[in-house]
Amino acid sequence: MTETKPTTSTLEAALPTLTRITDLEIRLYKLTTKSHLRIGAGEGAISLSAADNPIIRALWYSETLEEKAKRVPYLPASSLHGVIRSWTEKIIKSTTPCLPYDDLKSIFDEVQRTREQAKGELKGMLGDSPSDDQLWEYLQIHPSVCNPILDLDKCERISQEDRERKNWKVQWIGKIGRPVPCEVCKIFGYMGQRGRIRFTHAFPSSENIPVDIIVRVAINRLTGAADEGKLFDVEAIPPGVDFYFFLILENMSVAQKDHLTKAFRAMNLQLAPVGAHSTVGFGMVQVERILTAKLDTQIFNVEIERVSENILTSGEFSPRVPLDIEKYPRFFLALSCQDQAKQPPQGQFDNKISYS
Repeated sequence: MTETKPTTSTLEAALPTLTRITDLEIRLYKLTTKSHLRIGAGEGAISLSAADNPIIRALWYSETLEEKAKRVPYLPASSLHGVIRSWTEKIIKSTTPCLPYDDLKSIFDEVQRTREQAKGELKGMLGDSPSDDQLWEYLQIHPSVCNPILDLDKCERISQEDRERKNWKVQWIGKIGRPVPCEVCKIFGYMGQRGRIRFTHAFPSSENIPVDIIVRVAINRLTGAADEGKLFDVEAIPPGVDFYFFLILENMSVAQKDHLTKAFRAMNLQLAPVGAHSTVGFGMVQVERILTAKLDTQIFNVEIERVSENILTSGEFSPRVPLDIEKYPRFFLALSCQDQAKQPPQGQFDNKISYS
């Protein structure tokens, strides 16, 4: 096996270039539940029903609400981010070959610390002294995607001191030829480095959405029947409810946007569920992109706040989908508007925005 030395291109050039903006895009998505969907509120949460397990709600203050404050069901941005990231990893790993066995064994022979590191992390699962065959079978190292669960293989910042000393992690990265960060971490970030993509929370088109209470029961593994005393109920959002969220993409390449498209496709194929109880049919959704707004970097020279308020209050424009103006950034809401001729208001922004 030919050694690949850790070079500047491997360790540094792939770091996200986020110190200046070269490409900025804001997207609006509509998410429709196709089955019951449940994201739990966690222990100690205030429940608005008698359900043992309530769904998550945001406490929302508004001058337009009669009671001034209301708890509104929503889908946290972290949940959407997690599903999309997880499936981006799966798709890339499933469509690219992992490191061949002979190459991995050669690396273990040349960088002894990596074998020790792998055995230490997998000791509880593979026994005290797993063989190289077992390590290869379980690790499935991919040259383009890290494994964020394992210290051995996850992306992390490499200090200048470690580069100069060529410690075992630097040698590992160099020999498998993987840039830091990997393809997935470039998009979604890793410890010490934010990603190129940000989600907003997904709010429903109406505050008065229905919420079902579903009774479930634990099954006794011996009898195959309902386990006595194990009855519980859960809150869940029913099928057919629409949510809307925005996505901000910063300095993403065409290839990175393509990875994102494939992850959303997994959602629409009902392969990437959102929330809990997905193994029993919960969490299936359909996602549709409503608009894409590409921002010229000179947009910051425009009085965005004034223009946004003008669009939202002039009466000439209206949101193309039912967005609650209280729950999204004003600028994003302005981007989502159109006039009666179904034309987006890009001229209001001095033509610094293009739509698709």
